[in-house]
This record gives sequence, structure tokens and C-alpha cells, in this order.
Amino acid sequence: MKRQTGDELNCRCPVHYLYKGRPSDGYSFYINVDTGLWQCFTCGARGNLPTLVGQITNDTNAIMGVHLFMAQSNIDSFNRGDEEEEVVPADWQTYAAFDRVPTPLLEARDLDPDVAFRFGIRFNKKTKSLPNGDDRPDYKCIITPVMDAVGTLMGWQAKQGRYFTNVPTGVHKSESLFGYHYARGDTALLVESPLDVVRFHSVYKGTEIQAVSSYGASVSEFQRGMLTSRFDRLIMAMDNDDAGRLESARLSGLTRKSPVNLLTGYRKRVWWLTYDDVPDAKDIGDMTDQQILDGLDNITRTPPHDIQGLSSGVSGGRR
Repeated sequence: MKRQTGDELNCRCPVHYLYKGRPSDGYSFYINVDTGLWQCFTCGARGNLPTLVGQITNDTNAIMGVHLFMAQSNIDSFNRGDEEEEVVPADWQTYAAFDRVPTPLLEARDLDPDVAFRFGIRFNKKTKSLPNGDDRPDYKCIITPVMDAVGTLMGWQAKQGRYFTNVPTGVHKSESLFGYHYARGDTALLVESPLDVVRFHSVYKGTEIQAVSSYGASVSEFQRGMLTSRFDRLIMAMDNDDAGRLESARLSGLTRKSPVNLLTGYRKRVWWLTYDDVPDAKDIGDMTDQQILDGLDNITRTPPHDIQGLSSGVSGGRR
């Protein structure tokens, strides 16, 4: 530590290398000892205390542990105390009670159980009813955390088969990117489903590329801002279906309804992972390990022909 002034500590940035690829050589990192909020004025990284721990450890469980400690110590300044309490509380204490996903469910999708656990994927097999006697909307479901840009838990997505439920109802997934908080390099690979993030990192073991999920075939302006503020390069890998192709075309400015390229602001440009060699694959989750690695080796700077040829509007909801 260099110095403490009032309620702020000043030191070298502990996550500078994640954003700039090298250690900090100055004292541009400040953290407020009362709120836990921090910022590096050189690399631009910022967040709260759980986010800082998560970026250093690359582990959702560490984020969860800090939130639990703060809550139990009555120093959790990030609780939304003035808001109306939800029937299903969206807090880390509730989330921590969920179980690990049964291994057969993950292996059926070629998902590494340890990777899924590290990304915070859980399963609700214990709690069937709410206090008022109603069935929980997320019982017997795979649970995916929904965090805001600084790592505060906003809620979760419950998946059972092809169906999705948001807890609490109305949680703003459009203000979140699953996988965003684990980035180590300067490249994002954009997919639709959170489980495709887990699938990608079950295969790719490097640190340069971080897969992130938009929770569906719609990328909000807020999510685009999160991407451009954190990453220098973007690899588009939306689903290989009509909704995914239409959204990719919309973002690229290739449709009549959206003639402006929205994929701007990346110093190392936008690249595309194509499905040319795997036309039957709906998304990364349908690809073999080798096909995923080959797809990374063959990314292109030009949008695929099936996206360039689209000229209609975009549709597709969140998931």
C-alpha cells in the first residue's frame, strides 16, 4: 500500500495485468474501505469488493463467499435494502444453498463439472415450495447466476429442458453478460446461452479468450457497452439459426431496419466464428471439442455469407 487518505486506500492495481497484460507500474488503484468500491484510473477496471476477489481468484465461489461474509458481518453495503423483498430472495445466501449440478446432466451436454461449478452453475433439488405453499419456479432446474457489471447478484435463470424461468420475475438480464467477470484476456467470444460459455471453456483452456453470454438472441445497448469497455476484440458466435443470424446481421448494420454497424469500438476489430464446416450445429454446444478448436483457428474478419445475405428485421427473445 502506498498511502491511506481518509476512507480510501491507494496502491498498485492488483488486476492491472488482466486488462493491460502487464503488472501495474504506478499507484493508480483506489479502494474505499467503507463501501468496498474500487477503481484503477490507469486500466479502467472498477467494481465492488466481491468483484475484485472474483477477478483475482477467477472463481464464483470466492465471490459468493465474500458476499456471505459481508452479509453475516452486517457490512454488506451492496444489498438493495430499500427495495421490496421478493418472494424468492435474490441474494448470495439463497444462491449458496443450491447444489452442484448432477454430473450425468452435465456430461450429457459435454460440460466439464468443475468448469460448471467454477462459473456458478447450480441445481435446485432441495427446496420445492415457497413459504406461502406455492411451488418454486426453479425447482428441479439448472440455475445460472445473473450478475450486474460489478458482480452484484440480481437473480438467476432457471432452466428445465427447453424452458427458462427468471427469478425474480423481471430480472434485467439485458444488463448482464454471463461469464463477463472471469475475463483474463482482451478478447470476448459472444454466444447466446450461458451453458455455451461453460461448453466453450470445457474445451478451451487458454486465458486470452473469454466466452460471454447475452442470455439469448438479443444484444442490448447496455451489453454492447459492457463489451466495448472491457474487451479489445470481439468474436461473434451467435446461434446458427434464424434468430441468431438475424441479430448478427442487425448488429453488423446489414439489415434495412438497422443500416448502422453497431459492432464498433474494438481496437482489434470484430471477428466471426463460422458454421461453414458444421452446418448442422445449432450452436457451440452442438460442436465436438475439435470442431470448436478448429472454429477458433478459422475465425474470419468478414461476416459469413448467410448473414450478409439477410435484409429483414430481427427477432428472437432472451433466454
